[in-house]
Amino acid sequence: MDRVLRETVINTLTSCKGKRVEMVSILATVRLKAAASISDFEIQQRLLAVLKTLEEENRLRLPKARHCWDLQTGLPRYVTAQRHYADAVRRQRRQDIDALRHQTAWEPTQMAAFAQTLKTMAELERAVKVNHYLLRREPEATMIPHRERALRIFDDEKALDGYTRKGLFGGRITLADLDCFYCPEPLPFRALSMDKREIAGKPLLVVENANTYWSCCQANASVKHFAAVVYGQGFKVTAGAAERASDGLVDIEAQLGSSGIVYFGDLDPAGIAIPAAINTSRRVNDMKPLVAEYALYRALLEKDLSVSHGKAVKQTHDPELARQWLGGELAGIYLQGAPDVRWPQEGLTAADIVVTLNESMKSHIQQQ
Repeated sequence: MDRVLRETVINTLTSCKGKRVEMVSILATVRLKAAASISDFEIQQRLLAVLKTLEEENRLRLPKARHCWDLQTGLPRYVTAQRHYADAVRRQRRQDIDALRHQTAWEPTQMAAFAQTLKTMAELERAVKVNHYLLRREPEATMIPHRERALRIFDDEKALDGYTRKGLFGGRITLADLDCFYCPEPLPFRALSMDKREIAGKPLLVVENANTYWSCCQANASVKHFAAVVYGQGFKVTAGAAERASDGLVDIEAQLGSSGIVYFGDLDPAGIAIPAAINTSRRVNDMKPLVAEYALYRALLEKDLSVSHGKAVKQTHDPELARQWLGGELAGIYLQGAPDVRWPQEGLTAADIVVTLNESMKSHIQQQ
């Protein structure tokens, strides 16, 4: 029995993250393993003897203060685990951190101002690599994409991915300081014309799926309504994916000199959540939000080539998000069927899109 008690206490001490281990936890585990014939009083007496032995072996410390002992059981309310190896590792890590802070020759114009305030080994190791680059950089270094620079500084092409907006070390070191620039993932697009005078002031149209991208490109060549049609490549509803999508759109806007972005996707919970996620990212970065291409959404609902939806989608169905994206009138029609059915954007052909956009432009002209 004493062997079982000893192993149980040692295993409990090892499995707990903190040094302080409550006696309630130890007792609960001991009682599960003790024979039913052994009384609580006997367990408490034997456990106390085991705890004292482990203290003599320097595996734990028993509390000294009387109020830390339970008068009824005669046991301490807690014990303190002795983890010599872990303590030694922590001491060594602190020494290594101090050595990096104070023994590194920090680059004087930027790194010296803050490097000695960095607290973690990961930050300091990153700082040492940046420091090495800054000390040896060429006076007129060529600006290159951020992943190319990251590979040369950190031996990891993705090391700067999380710092493209705010820079490293709380913004103290920017991409420009490292002679590189953020290079977003490109989005495929087809411009109406290579002559910027023909597309200036026109919006971009972003579509979700490949087949509809082809149809919209064909339609736009006829109606000349959009500066370009952009293929979203199956945008995902995640913060990172939404931010990358927004960055790709900014790059296209800069190339074409377009004005505004409209979006047309599937009419289902995911198809609505995608532009909503992109807009969240754009608002955070003080960019104009995407706008729903209401004419195409209306035509899609009127064509009504709906298909049944799986039960799992009901968990992501958000009526309020639909109203925010589509507006009250279109959302009302959509919500009559959603989430049991969905309207794939492939419900509109190139011919449908031409007719819809021509009618929309005529209506807009008449209202002016």
